[in-house]
Amino acid sequence: MSVMKPINAAELGCSPTSSNCVIWQGPDINCLNICHGDTVSDIVYQLGCIVCDLKDQLDPTTYDLSCLDIATCDTPTTFIDFINIIISRICNLETGESITTPGEEGLITIATCFTATLGATNTIANYIYEIGNKVCEQESRIANLETAVQQLNDSITTLQSYHP
Repeated sequence: MSVMKPINAAELGCSPTSSNCVIWQGPDINCLNICHGDTVSDIVYQLGCIVCDLKDQLDPTTYDLSCLDIATCDTPTTFIDFINIIISRICNLETGESITTPGEEGLITIATCFTATLGATNTIANYIYEIGNKVCEQESRIANLETAVQQLNDSITTLQSYHP
């Protein structure tokens, strides 16, 4: 980290000038609230406040990360670490790996109706695949039952026509 020089320290070949005496001659910068004619002191203060606000907003130590189930030693200390954790979690979802705590071997607990095909634990991708198969299987069974019910209705109608 560099050490800030006092305001009255002159560079070699320069005479000290107060930042209150230097005026911004550029155009207005509305999004930063900087106006033509502002002093450099005012501008530096405004920019400093914006940077401090951003620093506070991007500090991951102020976020509630309890739902991420992150080990204490893995808690992000920088915004870049935080973004990398989020990217890693998204990639794990995309590849079907677990989003659980590291060391759990990427497995999640499986509902009992799926344990015959998947075991007690498996990956999210395998679990989702098996759920899709079960949904399709149930859809097929429902269609078969609807056909059987219609056939029974037709048979009843036919029988009723013989015995008025």
